[in-house]
Amino acid sequence: MSDPATAFGRKPYAAPLAAGLASSLLFLSVILSFAFLLPIQIVFGRLGRRSGGAAAGISALGIAIVQGWRLAAAGASGALSISAGMLPPLALLGALVLVNAPLWRGRAAAYKVLAVTAACALCALPLLIAVERDASFAGFLEKLFGDFLTPLRSALGDGYEASALAASLDPKDLVATFLATLRDSYAAILLCYIGGSWRLGNRLSGPGSRGREETGAIDELRLPYPLLWAFLASWSLVLAAVLLRAPEALSAVAWNCAISLSLAYAAQGFGIVTHLLKSWKMPRSLRIVFAAMAALALATPTAGTAVAIALPLFGVTEIWIPYRKAKGAGE
Repeated sequence: MSDPATAFGRKPYAAPLAAGLASSLLFLSVILSFAFLLPIQIVFGRLGRRSGGAAAGISALGIAIVQGWRLAAAGASGALSISAGMLPPLALLGALVLVNAPLWRGRAAAYKVLAVTAACALCALPLLIAVERDASFAGFLEKLFGDFLTPLRSALGDGYEASALAASLDPKDLVATFLATLRDSYAAILLCYIGGSWRLGNRLSGPGSRGREETGAIDELRLPYPLLWAFLASWSLVLAAVLLRAPEALSAVAWNCAISLSLAYAAQGFGIVTHLLKSWKMPRSLRIVFAAMAALALATPTAGTAVAIALPLFGVTEIWIPYRKAKGAGE
């Protein structure tokens, strides 16, 4: 889809420039970096691929300049440290551009998001392996963790409980846990970033926009039937990897596939819950409160585990249980 000829009057560059700058500022703020793809996707959904691509390029340039300066100021050296600090945001911007490419025309949205996420995960794998094996980068992370935790450890005071908590905040152990968790779930994290930003950005692109038309409301979300078999196969592979004590590489592949597909079915499960709440005539304000409570529940071990299991199961079992009236597969 080409850009509207009269978009923003005589300043068709205004929206891409504003979105690109907003995106780079969101990422560089750190605390709001999870939303840095949203302004780019809003431009894609509202004005088309040319404007969206320009916004992505402006964001990438801004992030590269400032992030490079930050890494130099933090003392990061070597190609690996610089790549680990620079490539992730640039790769995510590239992935968003690819999701919006015309080659996916006519295909279900779930396929293109999962395919781009898989490609991005494969491209990131060599960097992830190199990061895990690089002692200097681990030391760099330990320094960052240590600097961040120093005020907290100083405020703990004395006593047995304070000493035990301080011991659990050892930067070396935290870095090892962080890298192991990242290895087993980085594809799912990419899926959240790419798929979530694509969907929400399209929904925010405004009524009548291409993005809004391409992305239905969450209560209409239905994954294509063949993905059910991929979901079952991935969890079977996880079970086999655990029972047979498979190598770390194979186990990581299994966990990444299983968690990613579970997230996709969790989104469908959330859509089912939203549909049911609407059918019960629950006011919109109460639905928002209900969703916020479910999100907060994820922070607690027991309730979070229950929600994390229930939502994907809702999505998967819709194949056999008609929670909603059938409106066709896909999105």
